[in-house]
Amino acid sequence: MSVQSPPTFQKLARQTLLRNEAVIISFLEELPTVLFPALFKEAFEGRHSKLMKEQVTTWPFPCLPVGALMKTPNLETLHAVLEGVDMLLTRDIHHRSLMTPLVKLSIKHYRISQKDLDSFSCCQSLFHLKHLEMSGVTLSSLDIMPLRSLVEKVADKIQTLDLQGCRMKDYQLNALLPALTQCCQVAKINFYNNDFSMHILKDFLKHTATWSKINVEQYPAPLECYDELAHVCRERFAQLCLELIDTLGTIRQLKIISFATNMCHKCGMQCVYG
Repeated sequence: MSVQSPPTFQKLARQTLLRNEAVIISFLEELPTVLFPALFKEAFEGRHSKLMKEQVTTWPFPCLPVGALMKTPNLETLHAVLEGVDMLLTRDIHHRSLMTPLVKLSIKHYRISQKDLDSFSCCQSLFHLKHLEMSGVTLSSLDIMPLRSLVEKVADKIQTLDLQGCRMKDYQLNALLPALTQCCQVAKINFYNNDFSMHILKDFLKHTATWSKINVEQYPAPLECYDELAHVCRERFAQLCLELIDTLGTIRQLKIISFATNMCHKCGMQCVYG
């Protein structure tokens, strides 16, 4: 027979607080700092949206680990967090200064909806981003224009952009092109595991002359590298990658650049050039 340990005093306190949401919200600013992370986690998992939003506005730490909590996608909880950040940015502190804006957004393996994506272009809390990570967020069936609008708004600030595993198509990269070419501060970009043809990749690279601060570039292997069974032709892969690097080399100085194929379904490996 297994003996379960009794809940700790802190856990009992959190459970009591969650049963009295209105009360806890009224004295969040007086809540002991040690209770914040675990209470936020339980509020997140229990979808206490109002409490979450209020906790974000009084969050006492420099980092808010939303990405680690987003195990299952839920639009309501995501919006509650973003609304809380918006409140931080618009609230005047002692009528002199505003809170530090959000500079990093990381969303991994989230089943995003068009409604989620639409909110990107109108959420002021995102307009100061320096780092945007959306790895594993499938965008292939969505209208990409809200993301383009966001990138345009942060083009003079964004430093890292991670869109690997988004399964974007040629027309979507083409739609993002006007915004991406304005990103004069970008230092690292990752487009691995997207579905781009040789033509669109070459055209895209020709428009990146303004990327003078770029250090690391990661691109997917052109679709022409695969045969009708989606197997990689290694000779063709190397040939096309070299052609793309030569094209880019005539436009600007290269630092670290690589191209990678999709994962092999049999061995779980991928070919990388660069």
